[in-house]
Amino acid sequence: MSIRQVTFNWQWLELPTDVTRTARREAQRTVSRQLIQQLLPVPLAYHRLGQPYFPSQPQLGVSVSHTYQLVMVALGPGPLGIDVEQVRPHDLDAIRRAFTPAEWHLLQALSAQERQRLGWQLWTAKEAVLKLVGCGLTQAPRQVEVLDLKHGRACYQTQLYQLTPLALPATYVGFLAQVVPPDLIGKLS
Repeated sequence: MSIRQVTFNWQWLELPTDVTRTARREAQRTVSRQLIQQLLPVPLAYHRLGQPYFPSQPQLGVSVSHTYQLVMVALGPGPLGIDVEQVRPHDLDAIRRAFTPAEWHLLQALSAQERQRLGWQLWTAKEAVLKLVGCGLTQAPRQVEVLDLKHGRACYQTQLYQLTPLALPATYVGFLAQVVPPDLIGKLS
C-alpha cells in the first residue's frame, strides 16, 4: 500500500469521571490500536519504548497521542510524531526546565491566559519532535528548541523539524512534527 500524505484518525473516549489512571491508559492503548488498524489493517508491532510501527511497511511513520478523552493517531510517509494536549491550568514554573531560556522569556511576557496556551503549544511541539526521533520523554524537552511556531520550525541535535498545527477543538493544541530534508532547509521561508 502506498501512502503519500499524512492521514489522521481520532476518537473521543467516553469514560466515567472516577475511572482509574490504569483503566484510562488501557482504554487509550486499545483505542489507539483500533484507530491505527482502521487506517492500515496490517500487522502492527511496538518498539521498546512503545512506539508503534508496521514491520511490513518500514517506510511508513506512525504516531499516537492521547490526552484525557482524546486519542489521535497519524500515519504517513517517513518519520513523524504527533502530540496533543488539552489546554488547562498548569503551573509552568513547575516545568520551567522544559523550556529554553528564549522560550521562557517569551512565556513570561504574556498574560496568564496566553501563557497557558503557548506553554501547551510549546510542550506539544517538543513532545511531537521527541516522539518522531523515537525517544519520547526519555530526553528532556528543553533539548528541542522551538525556533518559530508561526512558521513551524524546531531544532533537535542540529536537525531541523517542520511543525504543523493540528486541527483540534479550541480547548486543545497539538502538532505534527516531520523532518526537514537537508536539501529543503535553504528553501524555507
